[in-house]
Order: sequence, then C-alpha cells, then structure tokens
Amino acid sequence: MKAASLLVVMAFVCAAQVQAEAPALVQLRSELAEAVSARQIPGATVVIARNGKVLADLTTGWADIERQRPLSRDAIFRLYSMSKPITSVAIMMLAEQGKLKLDDPAETYLPALKGVRVYQSGGLDDMVTVPAKRPMTIADLLTHRSGITYHFAGSTPVHQYYRRFGVMRDTPVGRMAGDGAPAHSLDELVVRIGKAPLLHQPGETFAYSYSTTVLGAVIERVSGERLDRYLQRTIFDPLGMKDATFHISDAQLGRFTVLYGPGMEPVEQPATSDYRDANRLLDGGGAIAGTADDYLRFAQMLANGGALHGTRLLSEQGVDALFAPRGTMQAMGAQTMRFGYGFSLGDTQSEAAGIQPAGTTSWSGSGNTYFFVDRRRKAVALLMTHVLGSAGTVRASVNRAATALIRD
Repeated sequence: MKAASLLVVMAFVCAAQVQAEAPALVQLRSELAEAVSARQIPGATVVIARNGKVLADLTTGWADIERQRPLSRDAIFRLYSMSKPITSVAIMMLAEQGKLKLDDPAETYLPALKGVRVYQSGGLDDMVTVPAKRPMTIADLLTHRSGITYHFAGSTPVHQYYRRFGVMRDTPVGRMAGDGAPAHSLDELVVRIGKAPLLHQPGETFAYSYSTTVLGAVIERVSGERLDRYLQRTIFDPLGMKDATFHISDAQLGRFTVLYGPGMEPVEQPATSDYRDANRLLDGGGAIAGTADDYLRFAQMLANGGALHGTRLLSEQGVDALFAPRGTMQAMGAQTMRFGYGFSLGDTQSEAAGIQPAGTTSWSGSGNTYFFVDRRRKAVALLMTHVLGSAGTVRASVNRAATALIRD
C-alpha cells in the first residue's frame, strides 16, 4: 500500500475511533487538557470502570513541569487522606476477625489516651479543660467524632496547641512557620494527642482529624505488626497493589511525581520528599503513596462488596457497615453530607454541587486525589493528580463524565 493511501486509512480509523467515543469522554479529555493548560493541575490520570470494564482511562500533563517530564500511566502519587479508607478497611477486617469491637474504648489498646480532657474555654495560655464524659471509641475514630482534630483544620486554641507542641507529623500539608517540631513516630504522636485537649466531647461532633492515624496505632497493637507490614500482608499483596507504600524506594523514585501548590509552584521534589524516609511516621490517615492501578484495585474490591478476583478481604456485611450513614460532615463550602466509617456518602445535593454523585461512597486527598464507588452498579471512578489547594472544577468534570458513563 502506498504511503499516501496508508495515511488516509489511518486518518479514517482515528476519526472513527473519535466518533465512537462517548460525548462525556470527549468532553472530559478536553476539560483535563484545559485544566493543565490553565495551570490548575500539573497533570492527571482518570480511570472510570463498571463491572470490571474500563470505560475511561486518560492520562495527560506532567509529572514534573520544570523538567518537562510527562505524567506516565504508572506514575506514583501521594494519596494523603485517600489513605484513610485503606486503614478503615483494615480496622473492619480486624473487627470481622473478632480481634476488636468497634465500641471498644481506644484506650484499651492505647493507654496514652486514658484521662483525656476536653477544651471548655480560654485561650492557648489560659485554657480551661474538663474531663471527657466517656472514652473515645474505635467507632468515634472511624467517624471523626473522637474530639481529636488536625493542626491545619482551624485556628481555635486547640489548633494553636497542636501547632505549638507539634501535635502533627512531618508533612508539607498545612505547615506554618513557627510550628513545633513534629512527632517522629506513631507512638510519639499518639502520646502528644493524649496530652492535647480534645476539641469536643467524644461522640458529639464531626471534626476532620488525626483519628484515622490513631486507628493505625490500634492496628499495630492488635496485630503485633508495624502498620506498613500489616497493610502489605493483608491488603496490598492480596489485591495486587504493587506500588502501594509508605516509603518510595530507589526503584520507584523515577515514577514519583513532583508535588505542586497553587499556580504550579513546586512544593516538594521526589528526591527530598518525606516519602523517601524509611523511618518516617507511619500515618495510616495520610502517608500512603501508590499508582492509579493500585487504588483502582482497592476501589473495585469495595464496589464488588469486599472481594476482587477471588480474593475476599471483607464480607458484604462488612462493606455495608463501612458505607452505612453514621452522621454528617461539612464538605466543600457550606455543603453538609452524610458520613460513614471513613467514607462520605453522596446524595442529590452533593451531585448538583459537583462534589460527589448521588448513591456513591467516596473520599479524597490533599493532593486532589479522589475516588468514588457506586456499589449498586459495581462502578468506580478515580482521579489521581499532585497539587495542593483547590481543584474542584477538575473533580466536578470527573463526576460529570463518570455519572454519564456508568449510568448509560
């Protein structure tokens, strides 16, 4: 075949492929490219699947803008708070094995949390506290109703205490000049949390927090293993999450992304990231990294009711318990959403706001990673990127495309 004729055939095939794409997928591809061009995100991988069939698999933009390193499909991202669903699943697995109960007091496993006190009044230097009315439970930690908070989640005297006394781990998220030295181990952080005033009485109010981090310490006590080794043995290896890790190895470094802030200012380089420290604090609430395929496997396991490719981690009832509404949380802006054991639950209001489709279960991370599970349709949607700050328009684009594709 002559070269000119071959080009015509190739052009015809490409045109046919474009014409065959669902309009929602064409629009998503365009919106992602626009977001990269407008420097809202450095790059992104988006995967949408239903019943194990991939409906969208897009990767665009840069892993490293300055060095013009394209984002690869096997890039490794900081999951940050998308670590929380993994740790929540690990807790539910232990509960199903009879190794703990969700109404157990956390102090049963972590004596440093005995005798915690609750903020009542005053400023940082003249704070008045009162005893907790009851111990915080494992369920309180799963629902962020423990009374614990995050140093970056407000400016009350309790948050000021967290900053002054380093009730935090070493991470660029939310750090400010003048913060106290962060804790260097999970045990040390739990001790600091035990000494800090609670923001509210256990069980009363949702407050986004180090609660899931504390659950990681519970897992260590119950299992007798380091958190990283326990998750590797019980979740990562069984699901084939090959790159899921707390520590980026030399072999993985070339696929690890640069972390950006607003305006695409570099915040953290791969080689000097805290993820490179093999002795870093094992935070099951915000310190896992992984690829899109890693998290897709985890999400698909949840969509399937606790199993993937013949490997079962949880019973259907265990997934039901994770996804059942336990209270409410404040989402983006003034949006109020239902919350389960470590997951937000979408409704018509959250769908209209572009935050999360109705009938789905979801969570996201500070680096603007995001996923949802539509269990009724056995569908998942996943957004992986690497920028701090707001990227809500990109999330809304993924939600629009995903709902159109999985409900078609």
